[in-house]
Amino acid sequence: MPMPIRAPAMVFGGGLSVAVLMGTTALAQTAPAISAAATPATAAAAAANTQPVLEEIVVTADRKGYGAELVQAGSFRGAKALDTPMTISVIPNQVLVSQQAMSLLDALKNTAGVTQAQTSPTVYSNMAIRGINVENRGNYRLDSSLPIINLVDLPLEDKDRVEALKGASALYYGFTTPAGIINLTMKRPSQSEYLLAHVFGDSHGSIGGHIDASDTWGMFGARINLVNADVESGIKKTEGHRTLLAGAFDLKPIDKLTISLDVEHIEKTMPEPTDWLLVAPKSTGTNLYPSIALPPLLDPTTNLGSEWLKNSAKEDNALGRIRYKINDQWEVTLDGGQSKLARTRHFSSFTATDFVTGAGTESISIQNNYKAVNKNIRGEVAGTFYTGPLLHEILLGASRNERTQFNANQAKVTAPQNFWAPQDVPESTIQPVPGGVTTGILDIGYYVFDRIKYHEWLQVLAGVRYSDYTESNRTTGATTFHASPTAVSYGVVLKPRSWASFYGTYIEGLESTPLAPIAAVNALAQLPPTESTQWEVGVKVEPVRGLLFQTAYFDIDRGSTYVNAQNLYVQDGRARYRGVEASLTGEVTPNLSVYVSAQYLNAKQESGAATVISGTAVTPTAVGRYVENTPKITYSLSGEYRLNELIEGLSINAGIFHIGKRAVNNLNEGWIPGYTLLNLGAAYQRELYGHRTTFRVNAENVGNTRYWASTGSLFLAEGAPSVVKFSVSTEF
Repeated sequence: MPMPIRAPAMVFGGGLSVAVLMGTTALAQTAPAISAAATPATAAAAAANTQPVLEEIVVTADRKGYGAELVQAGSFRGAKALDTPMTISVIPNQVLVSQQAMSLLDALKNTAGVTQAQTSPTVYSNMAIRGINVENRGNYRLDSSLPIINLVDLPLEDKDRVEALKGASALYYGFTTPAGIINLTMKRPSQSEYLLAHVFGDSHGSIGGHIDASDTWGMFGARINLVNADVESGIKKTEGHRTLLAGAFDLKPIDKLTISLDVEHIEKTMPEPTDWLLVAPKSTGTNLYPSIALPPLLDPTTNLGSEWLKNSAKEDNALGRIRYKINDQWEVTLDGGQSKLARTRHFSSFTATDFVTGAGTESISIQNNYKAVNKNIRGEVAGTFYTGPLLHEILLGASRNERTQFNANQAKVTAPQNFWAPQDVPESTIQPVPGGVTTGILDIGYYVFDRIKYHEWLQVLAGVRYSDYTESNRTTGATTFHASPTAVSYGVVLKPRSWASFYGTYIEGLESTPLAPIAAVNALAQLPPTESTQWEVGVKVEPVRGLLFQTAYFDIDRGSTYVNAQNLYVQDGRARYRGVEASLTGEVTPNLSVYVSAQYLNAKQESGAATVISGTAVTPTAVGRYVENTPKITYSLSGEYRLNELIEGLSINAGIFHIGKRAVNNLNEGWIPGYTLLNLGAAYQRELYGHRTTFRVNAENVGNTRYWASTGSLFLAEGAPSVVKFSVSTEF
């Protein structure tokens, strides 16, 4: 039965078109500025004598440093961060390079409200934003378009920036969780010959090389990135290997036509450290929420698993884009691509039966042939025109996103283990029964956005999207869910000064529900989508050019899913996420760059099933409890100081990252404590034999703090030990 819903509004952004060739298109007015004191009649006269145009903004022209003037996510592409009515955290290349970020979690730890969820961050970054899991098949985007599959470590060497567009985003991206969109922007070809040779490693024994080569020949440009590395996490028995082969290609045969193609081949094979899996004690009529005893934090190098418990994944991503500029006011864009992943995973978890002796059971799930494919096509027409004194920036588009996955059968085996004296678990001779289940999601959408400007101080945003959404079991041919919602939304931006903006937006959407956790009775089950709504009001101020302050209040209401007391993954009632977020990013002085972010979050189950007592069986309600894995306080403070006056080319950097305490399940029967990590680093740059050469060293978790890195659905994963990273790079 169709579900009438309303969906996001904020995703209208200043850009209203798509990233292209050597840059990104944005809508801008080239007419003379109209005085704020002008009457509507004089404004209309001015509009009649001038024509707005689509202005091309080159991505590589964005400012260098820890700040970013432009954003590239969704329909905001090419818009100024100051003008976007939504919380968007941009982690630019300079931050990634300065901190030697190797994973998405390395990058996004700089923005508050991001936590690792359920699994160890050693193999890939399974994340939550504002306490909501980021869906691994729909919420990660390449070049703000193609949904790529986050079940392998997505590399950063070929990326110019990472963006977190926080909150609901279905008006542009379709059915996605209101955690937000993680956008990865590929590095574009350089205008002249460029070559970077980069060698990197760490104190655990990781070592690798990276080549970044680029040039442009007339109408054609190319950029190639190659990475080959042996990786070690510092946790025993986790030696692995990863490779990347990526290319970005641009072609401009005529001024009005631009064509781009981005491709990636990613591989990573690495043993996955064993997680802890807690067992909740049985509830009783007199004690509905008995406490869960947490295991001890061990030496962080400890691994209760074995080398054969590997996660081996390969992913191929390809995205092509064509843009044709009809005239100065209108253009047409078409892009399409595919993300394809194949994975073998031997996942293990340990459950203690005696905390004194250390005895327990290791449970192993063997899956040899998981496959997932995303196919995406999008077509858009963008234009700008006046109606009287009002300047319209309009976008009409259609998208088709098809996601299929083959969940191969799994084999389950167990073995005795002891966490005080871990032993190798013999490799299992039991293999899964051939076969499995193929499921699919088809999300088709038609949308129109209009950003209406009155002078420079008032913007009104309005949009509508019609969706045709289907979930199906491809193995049986059954349709498991279908909806055809029409979504509308709106927002307002006030700019009393060119350097300050105030905004308010209301968003409604429908989200695909993440798969059931692997330890649930209905593991990997796909439950129907749920509705979500979001309010957000915020202020953005740029007190000096290059330094941006943002603060926002958000209120998200969404359908709740969790593993209940019967170990069943269920949809139950509504959860509400309310909080305040603030950040200060950019250049304080010519020598000092900062990236500061903080968030307060209050996430609780607002409604749901009441407590049920049937004989000795008790199922307590989650209503009134905090949502699992949602810290109240998170913050990060990082910066870089360039000591050129003391020693030319020398810089130092530091970072402090804090995650507050988190509930291990939705009944709040156990809490992992909060933690604070300190990172320190330095870099020295000079010319050697006529080539710019940079030496870097970064120490992470300087105090070797022991902490729980992730939780959720009763899983726990301990954080990795301290590490010292180093690298040498030379540019030719």
